[in-house]
Amino acid sequence: MDMASLQWAYRAQKCLGVQAGVPDFAPVPGFDGAHQGARVLKYSPNGVRLAMAMDGTVRIYDVQEHSVVLKHELPLPKAVELAFSPRGTYLMTWERPVKTESGAWTKNLSVWDAATGAQLVQFERRQIEGWELQFTDREDYCVRQGNNELQVWAPQHFANGSVARLPVEHMQSFNLGPGAQPAMAVFTPEKNGAPAFVRVYALASVLQGGATPAAQKSFFKADKVTIKWNAAGSSLLVMTSTDHDQTGKSYYGETNLYMLSARGDFDCRVSLDKEGPIHDFAWNPNSREFIVLYGYMPAKAVVFSYRVNMICELGTQPRNLIAYNPQGRLFCLAGFGNLAGTVDVWDRERLADGKLCTFDASNSSVLEWSPDGQFLLTGTLSPRLRVENGVKIWHCSGQLVHVDMVDEMYAAGWRPQRFAAVPEFPKSLPAAPAPSAAAAAILAKKQAASKPVGAYRPPSARQSGASTSDYLRRDLSDAPSAPYVPPGAAGRKSRKVPGAPDRAAPKPTMGAADIGANHGEAGAVEKKLRNLTKKLKAIEQLKERRDRGETLEQTQLQKIDTEADIRRELATLQ
Repeated sequence: MDMASLQWAYRAQKCLGVQAGVPDFAPVPGFDGAHQGARVLKYSPNGVRLAMAMDGTVRIYDVQEHSVVLKHELPLPKAVELAFSPRGTYLMTWERPVKTESGAWTKNLSVWDAATGAQLVQFERRQIEGWELQFTDREDYCVRQGNNELQVWAPQHFANGSVARLPVEHMQSFNLGPGAQPAMAVFTPEKNGAPAFVRVYALASVLQGGATPAAQKSFFKADKVTIKWNAAGSSLLVMTSTDHDQTGKSYYGETNLYMLSARGDFDCRVSLDKEGPIHDFAWNPNSREFIVLYGYMPAKAVVFSYRVNMICELGTQPRNLIAYNPQGRLFCLAGFGNLAGTVDVWDRERLADGKLCTFDASNSSVLEWSPDGQFLLTGTLSPRLRVENGVKIWHCSGQLVHVDMVDEMYAAGWRPQRFAAVPEFPKSLPAAPAPSAAAAAILAKKQAASKPVGAYRPPSARQSGASTSDYLRRDLSDAPSAPYVPPGAAGRKSRKVPGAPDRAAPKPTMGAADIGANHGEAGAVEKKLRNLTKKLKAIEQLKERRDRGETLEQTQLQKIDTEADIRRELATLQ
């Protein structure tokens, strides 16, 4: 895949957009983006289809390299959630449940044939969390969570009903893994003093009527879990968490991380040596290693092998997000949310050399690698922040290459390329392309703002070269007694102005009011310096609280954003 085939889409309050990637960033033909109030805009995982939910209808588009084509409109007036199967063959829609006059609930979850627009099956699903069916990579089976059971369906034969069922009492959630031999990880929370469990069932054994887990792990202190499979579907990481820390050490509750093999031949707790919460964890796409960000801010980052042996420590920084590029060659450690928005890019093959680059993506709420692994998309989105919404696209060297500002932008992301051959990442870091006109304007403005500003000198100190501080320290009693002679006036013949007093007459002496005026000017500058220094000290304290992981109010975050302006103003007075 070359750069010209990159594509990204966004959803905003008054419009939608599908844009080409590097190098032209032009709108993709065939998509009318003037749709106000669209609720969802979503690509299929393999990038071949795009679906949009709006008032009155759901639209399905076929996505090609350089165009988007409308294929179907589904008669769904109030769809609020959309999800595709892995290869884009099926589209699932969810509407808010409604109780009929008879007291029954409507069937609000539908599965559609994305190629024909035909409705294949309907279900009742009142909870929005975990509402969608989970498909195998081949799409030959899908799994639905029912009441105390998992139902396995064959999508080609929905009309025939489920093909297998797995009873699981008190189940809270499940995750169907990827790969050629998929397995299901099922979580049941603590109940009546019994521990919580994650149990792993091979799908093939469930289809044959088996209900024995291939692997399982029990936990206390587990109100909920976050499960991440590796790309091969051979292992999974399980983060357990509680809403409250019983020891009282943490406001955020307690978190722990465990590794399980899908076959049941290996499991262990991931030992973390810094006290505090787990902020993020992520598998390398090669399925053989993972990174964990953990501990009170500044958080510690460590690379582990799939057998939970430490490979490398990456130091401590205020970071809370991990993102590998699709090739697994580069990865990011970023600090979003309450943190400053700094993004570090690392080269997996050169960890000993330190990070490749660092750039500032402040106020971002999304970060995604492009399918070719060379570009990063960051977005400032509503409703978290309602000003300066838009997308920035960065080269992996940290160079800004494009900016697209859109009011009230709600979502943005690259067109995915799952199942396509992953393009090989170059051995040497590729060069950044020329920035777009919009990015060039931002960079020029930033460069102009970063130029040093000369220190302010009052008019009476400019010719002597004295600084403001020299001026403030000057003793007024040492002022020369001779009258001031303007430049060029020496040697000129004076002339008498009729009615004017005699120049030889003595001038009145300087009174206390005149001296007070000079002191007043100096005092105003000193007062301004004190106020600016006080503001900087308050900002530093807020930044320290933010880096420790505390939740700041929006007004406090806005105060942090004024730091650069205050420092510039301070420079003009020193």
